[in-house]
Amino acid sequence: MKQILRAKIYGDSIMKGTILDAGYRYHAIMNEYLIKLYDRFGIEAENRARFGITVKRGHSILLRDIDEGLDCELALVEFGGNDSDFKWSEISMEPDKEHLPLTSMADFKQNIAAMTEELRAQGVQPIMMTLPPIEPNRYLDFVSRNGNSRENILKWLGYVEKIYETHKSYSDAVAEIAQERIVPLVDVRSAFPSGNALGEYMCIDGVHPDKKGYQLIADSFASFFEKALA
Repeated sequence: MKQILRAKIYGDSIMKGTILDAGYRYHAIMNEYLIKLYDRFGIEAENRARFGITVKRGHSILLRDIDEGLDCELALVEFGGNDSDFKWSEISMEPDKEHLPLTSMADFKQNIAAMTEELRAQGVQPIMMTLPPIEPNRYLDFVSRNGNSRENILKWLGYVEKIYETHKSYSDAVAEIAQERIVPLVDVRSAFPSGNALGEYMCIDGVHPDKKGYQLIADSFASFFEKALA
């Protein structure tokens, strides 16, 4: 009989498996990958990821689950995409003012680190992952829709790659925390190509991977578990 490992996933729309179609409608496709994870490795995952949330909300979901009794052996922690984002409508209206990410870097690190330690205290093995990269030109176009001024947003940014760099800094912070606290890390970011080729794996918003991109993520986890469970 196959040994079953129970897992929970705490994350945002990336681990919800969110994709965007040509009509800007969102769909969640993660279940098809979780089924394959179970069939191949015997990992039974409950997906607690939520669209649009930051690490603070994810942390509160974890704390509630702990209060109710955390019945799993593994837990994935994936955040940073929304945390590193900005209120683009405010930037569009006032590009000369200071604007901060939705979650400060200090708060982000504190919450991520706390989640890993709280999981360990429950006898649950935490796992972390780097973030898939974003395609900055597509994302700038995306946030400039619905009345936002692309010119004003770009004025505030200074250069379009700043979107990519800010997002990457939160992914780098995850990797640093994993190293410091000796938490297993799935480096999905390195599976994605750089430069113009990145667009072949991303949806039209520049943030969410498309099906090819999610396959890269799935392959990264498959490689990770092949080694971890050997």
